[in-house]
Amino acid sequence: MTHVVIVGGGHNGLVSAAYLARSGLEVTVLEARPMLGGACVTEEVMPGYRASTCAFVLGLMRPEIVADLRLKEYGLELYSSPDALAFTTEPSGRHFFMWKEPDRTLREVRRRFGPRDADAFAQFGMDMQRLGAVLRPLMMQPPPSLADVAGEFERRGSAGLYERFVTGSVTDLLGAYFESDLLKGFLAFSGVVSVYGAPSTPGTAYVLAHHSVGEFEGHFGKWGFARGGVGALTAAIASAAAASGARLRTSAPVDHVVVRDGKARGVVLASGEEISADLVLSNADPRRSLLTLVGPEHLPGETVSAVEAYDVRGSQCRVLIAADRLPEYTGLPKGQGPQHNGHTFLSPDLDHYEAAFEAARAGRLPEDPVVELTIDSVREPGLVPPGRHMIVTGVQQLPFELTGRTWDDARQDLTDLMLDRLYEHAPNMRGAVLGTHTITPLDLEREYGLTGGNIYHGAMTPAQLLSGRPVAGWGAYRTPVDGFYLCGSGTHPGGGVLGASGYNAAMAVLTDLGVATPRPWGSEHAARELRRRGFEDVLHAAYASPLKKVMNTAARQPWLRKLTNLATRRPGGKK
Repeated sequence: MTHVVIVGGGHNGLVSAAYLARSGLEVTVLEARPMLGGACVTEEVMPGYRASTCAFVLGLMRPEIVADLRLKEYGLELYSSPDALAFTTEPSGRHFFMWKEPDRTLREVRRRFGPRDADAFAQFGMDMQRLGAVLRPLMMQPPPSLADVAGEFERRGSAGLYERFVTGSVTDLLGAYFESDLLKGFLAFSGVVSVYGAPSTPGTAYVLAHHSVGEFEGHFGKWGFARGGVGALTAAIASAAAASGARLRTSAPVDHVVVRDGKARGVVLASGEEISADLVLSNADPRRSLLTLVGPEHLPGETVSAVEAYDVRGSQCRVLIAADRLPEYTGLPKGQGPQHNGHTFLSPDLDHYEAAFEAARAGRLPEDPVVELTIDSVREPGLVPPGRHMIVTGVQQLPFELTGRTWDDARQDLTDLMLDRLYEHAPNMRGAVLGTHTITPLDLEREYGLTGGNIYHGAMTPAQLLSGRPVAGWGAYRTPVDGFYLCGSGTHPGGGVLGASGYNAAMAVLTDLGVATPRPWGSEHAARELRRRGFEDVLHAAYASPLKKVMNTAARQPWLRKLTNLATRRPGGKK
């Protein structure tokens, strides 16, 4: 029986383990931390307070994997916010809700920002949906080239869409649709995740476009949460893997991969224990996998140079805040409301993003960062003591290295900065804070194994996408070392909680072993998927016709909500 060792028990490593074990291989997963999940975990950060410490929103996880592994049978319960998916606010009280219902959101945009931006929001959503129709079928297939994808957009008569969403900047992309600065700032956040750049940096548009493949319970443009925090997802995947025979070990850090005669032969743990294996998969990022675990001495010189040039810049932080009350945002009623249920953004402004990048380049903290936050304890009171709350905040565009000091030195300054931003938007929080837990970019590397503090395992800019991820010329999960594969987010399709990198790596292993894959997988099938037209193309053609004005009006009507939901439903998704 073929023995496979998987280095790293993050969600992608566990997905690989589950599929390989189901196919009859002997699988051992080795996780350095005392718990499985990597950056997809629910942890007790203070006595009695549990929270999703790194990833916290689910909208990209591939439903095929949830179904294949029967994750709901292993305890996974996914749910969405009861009303608002997202909330954006400024200290002045100006704010905006993105509701679960598209018609309600369009009416909100029209009321807050005017008819032009309301129509633009509908157009933007339609274009994102069409973009997703091209990219989504590629998520669980070997990566095509960027040129192949560009050619497909051209064949569909959408070359402009490709240039706008793939090669352009976030600033130019959003400027082509919207007038409102608050609306642009809200949408820009997903375009600066794990990127060393600003919204004006060319190529950042794809980071935003990456979210076009997302869905929740079959519906485009929605996202949700896992009951018990995001760690419930990895717990379910781990249970599925274990049920198929995978051996899961924690507190088992790997020191290096054993390479003899150009082939991976197993691993050596930090304890000195050696585990022999026929194949080794690494869920670590490409730099750590190849330059640390394997070592440059086992790699061609050009591979070493390419991996050294692989861009892992783009750090973030988390500051978790225990409090005895909920934020009362300026301009909104007191008490619990929809502003506490979804994904919140504090003062998202393009100028703030630009200033944050300038600060990152100078190696200092930003003065007015854009803050994201969620409050799991509103939706799940059992995660915290009675009457208490846990506010999980985060900031992108941080430098990994600070000028003149370390992140350990700057930890309190970072905590204070986040608290000040919260107080600025919700003055009632002064005196309400019971404790904090701060995760700096250095902590992300040191504790969670994320080189450079990059949660995507590397920037998702055009040069590092599809068959160019992580390195052009070799990819598709195989490496120059025979029997050594990559299965983390540093491979196609990239960052976020998708599970697709782990699935694809497992399919590459099965293909190389001559074992049947659960569904068709391979470059020829990927090419067919790329050429396939879908419902989104028909919908887009109708929207581009003289019916556009009628469709915009209809999309805002609550009595036509079923029809609007149908338009956002992925073929095969839930009604």
